[in-house]
Parts: sequence; structure tokens; C-alpha cells
Amino acid sequence: MAPKVFISSGSHHTRRVRLLMHELGLELDTEEVAYGPDGFGGESRAAFLELNPNGKVPVLEDGGLIVWESNAIMGYLADLHGETPLWPRDPGARAQVSMWQFWQAAHLSPAADGLFYENFVKSMMGGEADPNAVATSTEAFHRWAAVLDARLANETYVALGCLTCADLSIAAALMYADKSAMPVDAHPHLAAWLARIKQRPSWAATEPSPPPAS
Repeated sequence: MAPKVFISSGSHHTRRVRLLMHELGLELDTEEVAYGPDGFGGESRAAFLELNPNGKVPVLEDGGLIVWESNAIMGYLADLHGETPLWPRDPGARAQVSMWQFWQAAHLSPAADGLFYENFVKSMMGGEADPNAVATSTEAFHRWAAVLDARLANETYVALGCLTCADLSIAAALMYADKSAMPVDAHPHLAAWLARIKQRPSWAATEPSPPPAS
């Protein structure tokens, strides 16, 4: 039986896994997880927490194995697929890819998520952004975006000179950059790289459907 992935199509964490699935041509069973007042799982929240005690998507189930955290799921699926430049088997090359994935999770994403929450989520909920929180997250975003911008000044991709899981992980973190007022354009090499990633068929294939009109 093929692995099953529990997803939410609008989740940027889910998207990096879906991007990888598309790039590798993986035909996996996916299940959209409902979102309720208390978080993912909806009315089946208790059952979902048995899969992931953090209550977040994505989650992978492969027989008796449960894996959560999107970057970990990506590595597992790439290993199941076999040899691929997206997730090389050479230890040194793989370390270069995972280094940038850890960087995304530890540094870039907290800043991006702060802007996502303040500038996008709050407005959807009828609230207003906290100017101090926006300023703090914007400053952090510039700090970490500058690191990536410098890396991409002379590189087409983040690691190893080709598309890897690092590119997919970082691009997914910037999925809502426009709607969240993330200052991507202040970092031209980063902006050009993101535009290239968005031209890939996998990006179009994983674009979430717009919410129904009210």
C-alpha cells in the first residue's frame, strides 16, 4: 500500500510536500483535513491528534509509520522514490540541501509566518495588524532574505546548482508573500529566483483553489 498524506491544500507547509510529489511524479493517496475552531481535524480533532500531537498538517502514514514535519516527509518520500538530484544520496551534497531546509524552518519561516499572520490572517478574521509585530517581523524578514539573496546572486538555485528540496521548501514558505506584504522585491536575486520557481509546472499544479465567493 502506498503512503498516505494528510494535507490542507492552502497550507504552505503542505505545499512543499505536494511540490515534491509533483516533481517526482509520485501518485500518492492524499486526504484533505478539515479545519475547525480548534485547528486541523475539525470534528475528528481527537483522532487527528493521534496522528500528529501538534495538530498540524501535513502528516504521512506509511503502514505503521507516522511522519510529521514537512521537511522530514520530503526526505522520506524522496528516499522511497530512489535516486534524484532533488535529494542526493551523497552525504556532502545532501547536507547542503538539508542545511538550507533547516535554515528555512529556523530563520526565514518564523519571519515570513509573522507577516502572514499579521497582514493576511488577521484581516481575514476581521482584525487589524499590530504595527509593532509587523515591524519586528519585517526586520527579521529582511535579515534572513538578505542571506538568501546573497546566495542567489551568482546561483540559479539554492544548493548544488540544480533544483533540490531546498528550493521547494523555501519557495513554499513564501507562498503568501504578496498577500502578506513580505518585502521580497527588496531582494532582487531572491525575487528573480522565486519567479523562476513559480514558472515550474509543479507550482501551477499545487496552487490551491480560491475560496468560494461569499
